[in-house]
Amino acid sequence: MITFGRFSDSYKPKQKIEFWNTSEKLFLEKNYMESYEAFFNYLRDDESNNVSFKRDGSRIEFELLQGSKIVKGFIDGNKVEAEADIAEFEKMSVAFMRRLMEMNYSLYYTRFAMKDNRICIKFDSAVAAAPPRKLYYAWKELATRADKQDDLLIDDFAMLRTTGNTAIEVLPEAEREIKYNFFKSWLDNTMKRIEGLNEDAFSGGISYLLLNTAYKIDYLIAPEGTLMNELEKMSWEYFAKDNKPYVEKNRKMKEALMKISAIPKEQVIEDLYRVKSTFGIANPAPHQAVVDLFNNNLNNVKWYLDNNYIDIAVVIYEYLATYSLFSYGLPKPDAKLFHLLLNITNQDYFTALGAGEILFDSASGKFSEQLIKSKIDAIITEGKELYPELKYNTDNLKFDTMTNFLRSFIVEMQPLNYNS
Repeated sequence: MITFGRFSDSYKPKQKIEFWNTSEKLFLEKNYMESYEAFFNYLRDDESNNVSFKRDGSRIEFELLQGSKIVKGFIDGNKVEAEADIAEFEKMSVAFMRRLMEMNYSLYYTRFAMKDNRICIKFDSAVAAAPPRKLYYAWKELATRADKQDDLLIDDFAMLRTTGNTAIEVLPEAEREIKYNFFKSWLDNTMKRIEGLNEDAFSGGISYLLLNTAYKIDYLIAPEGTLMNELEKMSWEYFAKDNKPYVEKNRKMKEALMKISAIPKEQVIEDLYRVKSTFGIANPAPHQAVVDLFNNNLNNVKWYLDNNYIDIAVVIYEYLATYSLFSYGLPKPDAKLFHLLLNITNQDYFTALGAGEILFDSASGKFSEQLIKSKIDAIITEGKELYPELKYNTDNLKFDTMTNFLRSFIVEMQPLNYNS
């Protein structure tokens, strides 16, 4: 199965919320083992089977998957312990030991440690001091740091190597080849497009082009490892509140994407694999965050349309989807609607992957109107289980041009009612 984007544990279904409530209630009653069983059932994603645990009397052994890492641990009558391997070394180095010590100061619940010839990250606590809420944030810190730091440390320190304690699924060669070709094509096309734009007069348009390319790669190609880290770093630097002019920020983004584009093919393909995760990276965000993003950006479309920069207007609409999917843990209907939008604007990519039906024919400019409407209706119907007031009027969609379709699609998303 082809997957897109990053795992999100935001806005879990009702059954999972019930497991959470049960876990907290049982913990307060000091039924610790039963509380933890309910907690593991809350964490487990039923589609990916990312969590496994086995109870034997007053002891539970468990494993959590997070990206390429496996978190292993146990709970007994007295304590909770969890750890994940990060890297191996043959001899000590002051350089990486100093890095680990510095990173420990940024951790709230966990710590980096060395065990035999391995670097790992650990958490331990007395059972009575480890309620579900604390465990959630502690294990999220442990799992997400382990998944990120293995690549960063191994890249920075030549004496470190991978532990082999990984949980990845290698993609079929054909899928990797398609993803790499589109990865290169999107980067090359963006660089060519901004070369023809004045960097002062079009600083806003250039920002949209560069950011959308990075976020589109992140969601549609879904790289892991070093490539994912480079895309994150580029985004953080652009949005840093450092008072640098946007022209300068654009130059840095362009340099970052050119650096990514220059990565040898074999290294890019190494970062293309599938993973299972237990914790989402992006924090949960309400639909209002999406509405605010629309309000802050939609007015910018008009100038590009009026001055016949149709391609940049389309990029701005795409950016609303790619930025949201990159930055927010979205309610499921929002995430699925944005995915549908990107399917339509990147139909050639989805067709090459053999993912889903044809929603848009770029040669004729024709949309599959009824199919698009039925997919939206299915998203809304499914969403009503949690949000009974959810409504999306597909009769208001315009199918005469791509920009009119995107505008009408976004306009109908704005008033979605997420009251439960």
